[in-house]
Parts: sequence; structure tokens; C-alpha cells
Amino acid sequence: MNVMPRGVLHALAWATLLVMGGIGAWSVVVLQHRDLWHLLLGDRPVMSVLVVGPVLGLATAWGAWWIISRPRLDNVRYTYSEMIGPWMARWTDRWFLSFCAGVGEELLFRGALQHWSGVPLTAFIFVAVHGYLDPRKLPLFIYGLYMTGAMMVFGLVAEAGGLLAPMIAHTLVDVVLLRRLRAEYAGRGSTP
Repeated sequence: MNVMPRGVLHALAWATLLVMGGIGAWSVVVLQHRDLWHLLLGDRPVMSVLVVGPVLGLATAWGAWWIISRPRLDNVRYTYSEMIGPWMARWTDRWFLSFCAGVGEELLFRGALQHWSGVPLTAFIFVAVHGYLDPRKLPLFIYGLYMTGAMMVFGLVAEAGGLLAPMIAHTLVDVVLLRRLRAEYAGRGSTP
């Protein structure tokens, strides 16, 4: 399998942060006439956000990995580890990509889109865009249902206390899952 050059990986990460996040931030400020700073921080004390974000992220990641570790999802886990594993050898790449996705996607989905479409529909769209809700692939669909529920919780947390906690949670979910998929890939001796 060809390994994506790091420059391409970083360009995709930057695009997620700047394009998706930029569209989200622009929509919030220009189209929705809301205060972006207040949307990010909400009315909650920063310390509570710094607790809720990591707890929510690690709990979601644990649940996601538990589901994807079931024998019925071996093919799904194998497919994703083969797709992601070669690109994620460096922990710095995993963290950078996860941060860009956590901030950019949350700004667009829970920041802007959720304002128009509500929590359940935004969660559904978010998970569907990631390709996890294909009913023809039942094991992946089961994982998608879990992630839809998790994204509804992210949406409720965003409404209650701003986007910072979901951004932290999203980043940690991605870091944990990318690390696990990379470890599984490397454990099979598939390193490039």
C-alpha cells in the first residue's frame, strides 16, 4: 500500500481546519449573527469545560473501540486499520490531524449546521458524511448508530456549554481511534 506523503496529510488536515472551520465560523458570524467567542466558550466556567471535554472524548472513544473490537466487526476494523495505519506512524501526525478535525468539523457541524437543523439531524448528517451509516453494511451501520448517539451528546453539550468541550472531545476520540488503528496495523507487520 502506498503511504500518503506527510505534506498531503498535513494539507488535508489544514483544509479541514481552515475550510470547514472557516465556513462554520463565517456562517455563525455572518449568516446567523451570533457571537463566535460566546459560541466557543458558552456560559460555563472554563474548568468545567476542561473536565467535560476529556471525559466525554475518552468515554466516547472507549465505547467506539469496544464496538469496533467485536468479532463481528473484524472486517471493518481491518479495513480501517489498512486505510489509516500506513499514514499514522507518527504520534504528532495523529494529534495534528485530530486537532484539525476536532476544531474544523465542530465549528461547521455543531457550530453552524446544528443551529439550523437541530441536534439529531446534525448528528445524523455528521455520521453519514463519514460513511458509517450504510445499511448494506450492517456491522458498520451498528457502529454508525453508536456514533450518531455520541454525536447527539456532543450536540447537547455544545448547546449547554459551548463548542470548546465538544472540540476537545472530538480531538481525543480521533487521537485514541487513530492510535488504536495504527497499533492494529503495525501489529500485523504491515508497516511500510
